[in-house]
Amino acid sequence: MKFLFLAALLAAAVPAHSQDGDKRVPGLVKRVAKVEKRLTSVEKRVTRLEGGAAPAQVKAARQADPIEAVFIKKKQVVTQEKIGVKLYVEFENVSNRRLYAFNGTLVFKDETGAVIWSRAYGYSEPIGPGEKAAAELAVSSDRTREYLKLVKARGITVSLEKQEVYGAED
Repeated sequence: MKFLFLAALLAAAVPAHSQDGDKRVPGLVKRVAKVEKRLTSVEKRVTRLEGGAAPAQVKAARQADPIEAVFIKKKQVVTQEKIGVKLYVEFENVSNRRLYAFNGTLVFKDETGAVIWSRAYGYSEPIGPGEKAAAELAVSSDRTREYLKLVKARGITVSLEKQEVYGAED
């Protein structure tokens, strides 16, 4: 009796399954393709995390500039002997490690992107991740061309190029 009941149930289920199996469900192929694509991207991320970043990626991350320079303001200074301009710059450690010193070339540009003045600069105080440090630079009228360009310029920007940083790992 149980055998007949199971056979009848099986016979009733087989035609229903075969009818659905022949039809394509709208959107099913697209959904399967999306799931496969997501699975592939997750597999790539897991592989990257397990094996670490590729050596070229690690090297590129270390070569990225860890110090960001920002121009704050300029101030004209007039004394009895000389006249000049003081430039106020702020440095920020955008890396995730503590740096004990850095040096590079400060490049000041005007609003058109033309270089106004450049100068080698070194900083030898410890600066932690996310910390900022301020600096003042003076250009006197003895350097007439640079002085006049700085006085005339309105939108000054600064960047620290050719950076060399010294941290605990170096």
